Amino acid sequence: MRKLILFIFLTLTLLFMVMFISCGHKTKAWVMLDNAENLMSSLPDSALVLLSSIDRERLGDDEEKARYALLMSMALDKNYIDTTTFDVLQPAIDYYLENGSADERLRTLYYQGRIYQNQKDNDLAMQSFMRGRECFGHSSDTLTMANLLVAQGTILVTTYKFDDFINVNLEAAELYGELGRDDYEILSIANALDGCIVTGDKNKADSIMSIAHSKVKINPEYASEISPYLLSYAIKFGDKEDIADLLNYYSPADSINDMTKIDVAQAYFKIGDIVKAHQCLNSIDSTSGANESLKYLAVKTDILEQAGDYAGALTAYRDFSTTIDSIHQSIFSHDLLFAKERHEMEKSNLLKLHKRDKFIWLILCFVFVLLIIAGYIYYRYRLSKAKNLQEEQENKRLQLEQENLKRENENLELRNNQAELECERQLLVAENLRLKIEQLEDESASLKEILEKRKDLAKPIEDAIKIRIEMLNGLLATQITDNDSYAKPYGAWRDRIIQDKDEFMNTTRLAFKVSHPRFIEYLEEHMLTESEINYVCLYAIGLRGKEAGEYMQLKRHYHISSDVRKKLGIDEHQTNLGIYIRKLMKNL
Repeated sequence: MRKLILFIFLTLTLLFMVMFISCGHKTKAWVMLDNAENLMSSLPDSALVLLSSIDRERLGDDEEKARYALLMSMALDKNYIDTTTFDVLQPAIDYYLENGSADERLRTLYYQGRIYQNQKDNDLAMQSFMRGRECFGHSSDTLTMANLLVAQGTILVTTYKFDDFINVNLEAAELYGELGRDDYEILSIANALDGCIVTGDKNKADSIMSIAHSKVKINPEYASEISPYLLSYAIKFGDKEDIADLLNYYSPADSINDMTKIDVAQAYFKIGDIVKAHQCLNSIDSTSGANESLKYLAVKTDILEQAGDYAGALTAYRDFSTTIDSIHQSIFSHDLLFAKERHEMEKSNLLKLHKRDKFIWLILCFVFVLLIIAGYIYYRYRLSKAKNLQEEQENKRLQLEQENLKRENENLELRNNQAELECERQLLVAENLRLKIEQLEDESASLKEILEKRKDLAKPIEDAIKIRIEMLNGLLATQITDNDSYAKPYGAWRDRIIQDKDEFMNTTRLAFKVSHPRFIEYLEEHMLTESEINYVCLYAIGLRGKEAGEYMQLKRHYHISSDVRKKLGIDEHQTNLGIYIRKLMKNL
């Protein structure tokens, strides 16, 4: 089973690697595409020539084909070559809208919308542009964002959504300004100004006009982009004097274009010069298409009516009504008025479908994982069941071996512990012996030093010290040489001195009086009697209370201990008398 799982895993891994390698194949054309992209902004004609030299049939993977399609579409657009088919752009649409970055999706949707515009299908063009605007928050291609807004504005103005037209052009102008494209910025500002004039929003028009004037001061060469709207502004918001002043710049009439002639005719109509207004309208070329616009028909109706040509005015009004009805019918037939709402509904539906598909995939993945877990559990169950009998027998055998091994380990551990304890005991004995020898040597040296320096010692004290020195010398010789013969004098003296308890305690007190005079003085200062000092000296040489009592064999042993504690100011229950005495002797 494990071999089968490993084989399946290796097979899937190999297939994935093959698919990855085949899908990631790039040709030499990829470098040429890099060069074309670098030339696109500065030399679009050279970029088009370079791209045209690439054989599309020899392109590599889908990404390379998509990149070629997008760059070729960009080159055609920048060289003012309009196309109405998706033959070039389709690979980019198929790849980038699903797998591309935000910049790639934005560019693809922009050029898709431009092709729809060339096909006169503003409805689909608007849908492409609105999908492209969803990339704005993630894309870094500011120029394409601005171009998309301008293209969207050209559709909005045909549906009379002038407020949206104004907003997209102002937004585009801001983006062009960030890029330093003053020419495109001025054009977008002019479009926004035109929209404000049409809607009659004087406050916004004044604000945009001030921005336009500040830009023109910096770049006077762009004044011609704003000047055509000055007359429209004066006609909409100015008085007759303002209009008359501006009309001086628009003569002779033959030097201006036909659309501007309509504004001039309307201006003459506003100041009451019907003759010049009529002459200006008549000077418009009938083949230019300007005489079919709504603005022309509306102005013509007013001028003919004011001139008294009511039949001509009625005919012009009928043409105006027919034209506007045709425009409205076209707008409603393509559903452009509701494109934004429809796009939001489609977007909402797509989000719902995406959530539903995601939920379904999660459930399927969960079920798949559960199946894998169930299959693995069943496999493990069958495997464990098949091994149970063998494991039981093996466990019994191992258990017996472990018990035997455990007993052997316990015995070995016990022997090791005993050896360690014996070793520790010997080390402790050796250490105690070393400390004892050092203590005896120190005491012997101290007593010898006292005899040498103190020539005025009393005879009993001097004799006691000499006896102790002889005893210590014998004891040291016994400990150092491990020869019992040196201990005989010490043993005899010990037996004799222990039997005579009073002599032992007196000689001990006398010895301490010489070796630790301040200690004896301290006891005498606290009014301890000679027998009490003898008792305290037993503690000083290392005996404990019980041992001192047994040695003295006095029934009033506890009374002496209590009297000593009171005179020394020791609490009866809190302080060990032996520890206190030895610490006192050491400190004094």
